[in-house]
Amino acid sequence: MATTLTRQRTYAVSPEVLFGACMTALGRMRAHVERQDPVQGAIVAVVGGSGPLALASELALEIAPASAGRTRLTVIWRARRLGGDRAILPAFLGSVDSLIG
Repeated sequence: MATTLTRQRTYAVSPEVLFGACMTALGRMRAHVERQDPVQGAIVAVVGGSGPLALASELALEIAPASAGRTRLTVIWRARRLGGDRAILPAFLGSVDSLIG
């Protein structure tokens, strides 16, 4: 069974602003975005993996309204190749926090 890690955060911004911040954070990490659906608030991206022995991690993002003026971000990390890199998840969330904050 593949290991996954899930983290949730709620931000005081609109879903559109959070979606943009997530895309910017992924760009900063040089992630390859495999799928994105701004209407559904979904993004799937792979970070790392340039080379046969490089670690690769997948981040699956769900962005949804939480309450008035607040938006929930759910991020699911899983290894894609060679065990992945668990440090990707906190690095991604830190980048989003800095963009929103």
